[in-house]
Amino acid sequence: MRPSLSALLLVPLTFAFGFESTGRGARPQSLANAFIAATDDPWLVCHNPAGLASLSVSKGALCFVPAQFGLRELRSATAVAGLPTSVINMGIMLDDYGSALYRESTLVFGAGRTIADGVAVGMSLYLGLVAIERYGSALRSSIDLGVSWQVIENFRLAYVWRNVTGARLGLAEEPLPESHTMGFTFVPHRSALVTLDLEKDIRVPFVIRAGIELHVLEYLSLRCGSSNDPEILTAGLGVRLSHWECSYALRSHHQLGVTHAIGLSYEFPR
Repeated sequence: MRPSLSALLLVPLTFAFGFESTGRGARPQSLANAFIAATDDPWLVCHNPAGLASLSVSKGALCFVPAQFGLRELRSATAVAGLPTSVINMGIMLDDYGSALYRESTLVFGAGRTIADGVAVGMSLYLGLVAIERYGSALRSSIDLGVSWQVIENFRLAYVWRNVTGARLGLAEEPLPESHTMGFTFVPHRSALVTLDLEKDIRVPFVIRAGIELHVLEYLSLRCGSSNDPEILTAGLGVRLSHWECSYALRSHHQLGVTHAIGLSYEFPR
């Protein structure tokens, strides 16, 4: 079967922002990916590895995006796990994005550790493969560094430096995105969470992302968020039953349309 014209047109766009699959967690997506100062969540392995230090129990999660921007050729499936130990907390993620026409496969290893009262540091190693039909494939590896600081009980600051080594992709040595992100989370009430990230890629203007999470019932959370560049509005919810949580996220891009994501996570009993 020949790939659709729309998918062919999106290959340059996707390639330009390689390894930016939106399938990395339904909860982060519903908060517009304003997530670097979050805590106790295995998806932090790819948002801020320092946050892994806050994991209290082992957790695993899955996320599936059936059609990014409404295109099945840009679907993604992601699995993640976080494991706390007495020495260091670890995380691992496997992400598969795209189709036979264009595919990104990414493996991430992360670790986070508390080094002082309220202060944690972390590192994530990305190993990936980009394959484009009829054009071949290319390998990449990069490193992210992160810091997280619990300033006071209800306020946390965080910082992430992505691609600290300035890694490039393939024989053409296409530079991969390198950015610096500052963020915070604020808990004004035990049933509410406010998140904000301010990101600066060395090649593009500042990006501001913000999200709000409300625990309206013991088992139900409502989420929303927005981003300015690109202009994205997000919404979602999480339903928790015992050690399980089912999540849904909707992302609306002002030009490319709507993306849906579904997630399932499990918290292993202590």
